Amino acid sequence: MKTNYISIFLALTTCFFYSCTSHPSFKNSTEAVEACKNKLTEIQAIKDADIEKVTDLTAQWQEIQDSAYSVFSRDSTINLKSPIAMAYFVVSDSMRTELTRLAFSKQRSLQDVMYLKLNTASDRDKIKKSDTYKKASEFYAKLDDEPTIKGLPKILSVYNSLLNNTQPFTQEAQLLVFIQQEDRCFRSLMEHLSNVPVHDMQQLTEKTSRLFERLYSSVGRKSDEVNDRTMLYLTMRFNRRIMQNAIACREDILNNKKLNQQQRVSYRWMLIQPYVSIDEYSTAALTEKQREELMIISKELPTLLNRLDNQKKTKEQEDKLVNTLSDYFLKSYISSTL
Repeated sequence: MKTNYISIFLALTTCFFYSCTSHPSFKNSTEAVEACKNKLTEIQAIKDADIEKVTDLTAQWQEIQDSAYSVFSRDSTINLKSPIAMAYFVVSDSMRTELTRLAFSKQRSLQDVMYLKLNTASDRDKIKKSDTYKKASEFYAKLDDEPTIKGLPKILSVYNSLLNNTQPFTQEAQLLVFIQQEDRCFRSLMEHLSNVPVHDMQQLTEKTSRLFERLYSSVGRKSDEVNDRTMLYLTMRFNRRIMQNAIACREDILNNKKLNQQQRVSYRWMLIQPYVSIDEYSTAALTEKQREELMIISKELPTLLNRLDNQKKTKEQEDKLVNTLSDYFLKSYISSTL
């Protein structure tokens, strides 16, 4: 925990916390800590809650935290050992315990977990209102208008040629042109997902990773408009691919495509990847359509996973698997968010 606290207060000194109009406003650090204590007392009095209530309480605490951080960042008397900091740490630990208790006060479904994840992504409103996000959303929406390439051999040829002939990105325009071309190849590949040889898929993945390695290592080092815009475009590209993977798996399973054991393992991973790989910033950058798709897949996930299993499960076995996954994903999300 101490490492997390140090990170929080280092972040406060460089300060990129910002308040939203819906956030409470505190005059000083003492008032902020008192507000945290009052919210804790309120939540401690609640015995159990449905997922909507848990989500609302979590969001309220996040807003209070953001406003408290904003005050702390302006208070030159605060350090890790100051009474205000210690008081906040105690309240924060207790709040994490109480929200976890409420989250597990009932058995949660995979839909419940996804609902909590989607609706407690901080800064979503800020990101959605930005001109960059609006332009990026339009950019990605237009990609669906591009016709896919027909025939798997042709797709693999065009895809490999694109990756082999693309140089490391030095300008934003180069990145956007590549994303347009790559997206067409990737969407085309998803139409043949069950027939793509494992070796070919691995090659494409490795080539893509090498191409983006330098860009990903540099994004985030600076804080300027170009860097922020690049980060958002890359994040939305990542989200789009995660969703395209999951939707392609869903369609193949529902259409009873023949899958070998290795493919079944891969499909399971691609279906649960949104719970594991989409972090808080990525969640905030999801489009409305993607959010709706995630809720649909979450609802169908127990059935999809069951159909991937070669051995038919009993209702009791299926429920046990789903409950285990729900508990795991819920615990993981809470530990990484609160």
